[in-house]
Amino acid sequence: MESRIRFDWRDLELFVAVAETGSIARAAERSHTVASAVSKRLADLERELATPLLERHSKGVGLTAAGEALLGRARSLIEQARQVEQEVRGYGAGLSGLVRLHANISAIVEFLPAALASFGREHPGIRVHLEEHVSDAIARAVVEQVADLGIVSDQPQRDGLELVPFRTDRLQLLVTPDHPLAGRGKVRFAESLDYPLVGLPATSALHARLQREAAEAGRELHLPIRVSSFDAVCAMVAAGLGVGVVPQAATTPYIASLGLVALTLDEDWALRQLFVCRRAGEALSPAAQRLFTHLCRA
Repeated sequence: MESRIRFDWRDLELFVAVAETGSIARAAERSHTVASAVSKRLADLERELATPLLERHSKGVGLTAAGEALLGRARSLIEQARQVEQEVRGYGAGLSGLVRLHANISAIVEFLPAALASFGREHPGIRVHLEEHVSDAIARAVVEQVADLGIVSDQPQRDGLELVPFRTDRLQLLVTPDHPLAGRGKVRFAESLDYPLVGLPATSALHARLQREAAEAGRELHLPIRVSSFDAVCAMVAAGLGVGVVPQAATTPYIASLGLVALTLDEDWALRQLFVCRRAGEALSPAAQRLFTHLCRA
C-alpha cells in the first residue's frame, strides 16, 4: 500500500526558513506569519515524518540529523515547484506553448525565416510547428482546428476564416538566355502560353491562378512537367524544358546561380497578396495569439 504525503509546500518553506534563520520567531517574520503557527506546522511535520527535525534550545533551534537530510531535499523540491509553477503560468500568459502553423511554399521560402527567427528571440519558450501545404489545404486545416494559424496566397473561398494581410509577392516569368522572349523585359502572360510551361501541382494556388488566367485568354496551359517546389521549376527551366512562373523573392538565388533570365509579368494579378488566417470568432491560445500578433506586425 502506497504511503500518502501528508504535508505541503508551505510546511517545507517554513522548515527551510527556520533552518536558515535559526529561529522560529525570525522565520515567522520572514514568512509573514505568526510564530505560534510556524511552531505548530513544524510540530505537525515532525509527527507526520515520525522523527524530530529540530533541536529546540534557549538560543533558538538547530537541526537534527534528519533535519539536515530534509533541508537539502526541501530546498531542491521548493525550487522545482517554483519552476513548474512558472512553466505552467507561462502557458496561460502565452510565454510557453506550441503553435501549429501551416504555410504555403511562397511564405516559407520568402518571409517566414526572418519572421520566425525574430519571434523565437522574443519568445524562446514558445515552439512553432511549421508545415508546408497548398493554400486550400491550409484554409481547411485552420477551419478544422488541425492548425492554429495559416498563411495563404490570395483569398481562399472558405467560410469560418479571418484573414489579415501579411505580405505581397510578385510573380515573374523565367526563361533561358537564348529563349525568344529573353530580351523583352516585360511580357504578358498570354505570350508565355506559346511555350511549354513548367508548373506546380494542380492543388497549388499558383496553378489555379495560371489556369484561370489562361482560360480568360482563351488558351490552355501546356504543362508537360509539374514539380513540387520553386527551385525544381528553376532547374527544369534551366534545362530547357519550358518556361516557368515563380515568385521573385523565393527564386532569386536560383535564378542567379542557374543563369536564368527573369521577365516582369505585365499583369495586375502578378502582384499577389498573402494572408495570415485564423478561425473567425474564436479566441486563440495565448501562445498562438502572440505569434498571430507578431506576424501581423512583422
